[in-house]
Amino acid sequence: MISIRISQLFLVPTFFSWFLSCAASAGVTDYTCTITQVYQLKEIGTLETSLESGRDKNVAKHQFTISRETGAITGKSSELDTTQAKSTLVIHKGSDENSFVAVADFGAAKSGTRAYRVVKIEEYKKGANKPFVAMRDLDIVTGSCR
Repeated sequence: MISIRISQLFLVPTFFSWFLSCAASAGVTDYTCTITQVYQLKEIGTLETSLESGRDKNVAKHQFTISRETGAITGKSSELDTTQAKSTLVIHKGSDENSFVAVADFGAAKSGTRAYRVVKIEEYKKGANKPFVAMRDLDIVTGSCR
């Protein structure tokens, strides 16, 4: 009788602790990111604000979501979208000391080149907003993720 009560005193709190930790980690499988700047690499090796930014005044408001599990990027208004990619891969899941890094491979083009997208989110930064930098072709995109 005593051993049953002792096991109940141990198992019930252990179960609730496990359950709450699982519930707390649920829903953190994606980053939601907002683009604040878009730059293009120019022939002389400098970065300039993208023409895209000039045409679309709302480019800074564009958002996308990136999966922490697969590295897939989705977002109707984001050219970082990887739904057409041949594969996506998380290089590093991020931690208190390292950035989250993901890459998307769009496969070989007719010209024989390959297109990639690389995203680095500074997961180790303090606070809810994490700065990110992404590269697509010769464009660089920056902003923050939650």
